[in-house]
Amino acid sequence: MSDMVSLSPQDFVAEGTDRKCFRHPRFPQRCIKVLHPQRRPGRFWREIRYYLRLRRRAVDFRHLTAFLGLVDTSLGKGAVFDLVLDDDGRISKSLAFYLAQDDRVFNEWAIREIEALKQDLYDQWIVFHDLNPTNILVKRLGFDEYRLVVIDGIGHNHFIPVASYSSRYARKKLTRVWNRRYHQWYSAFPKVLRGLKPYPAS
Repeated sequence: MSDMVSLSPQDFVAEGTDRKCFRHPRFPQRCIKVLHPQRRPGRFWREIRYYLRLRRRAVDFRHLTAFLGLVDTSLGKGAVFDLVLDDDGRISKSLAFYLAQDDRVFNEWAIREIEALKQDLYDQWIVFHDLNPTNILVKRLGFDEYRLVVIDGIGHNHFIPVASYSSRYARKKLTRVWNRRYHQWYSAFPKVLRGLKPYPAS
């Protein structure tokens, strides 16, 4: 990935507060996240270091996108990740997209899967700072088989990264973040919100 990658509008996938996401023009099963030029790069590099730490810990990435490295692009330095695709090759849609359909069966499935996702992140002490439904994609694996995949909001903003090395501290942090903010994250979907639970006190 040493050669510069030229990114064009036709490669554009999505845009967040800090970054734009493009489909990799050479490897269509990957994406490249590039920082908005007006944003400070500190958070970008902290996230990269955190993903590298997760990789060294050999965590199970079934609910996360794998970080594949850095690349120079026509828009600046980019971080390469797996692109979340459905079994038909289309880019997976967000959990927020499906929750907006207000389908009872899907809502019940989503509650179970969000709770399972929370438990997985806790068990592996993977810290997050934003687990809202726009940061989670619903990956179709096959007929009537789906998985939640977090594409953003993983890691922390601490200059001294204690949560990267201490499972006890990391679990306290992710518990605090979820319990303070999940009502806000899911306020647009009250039927689902009613089924979600805080992390129990440790």
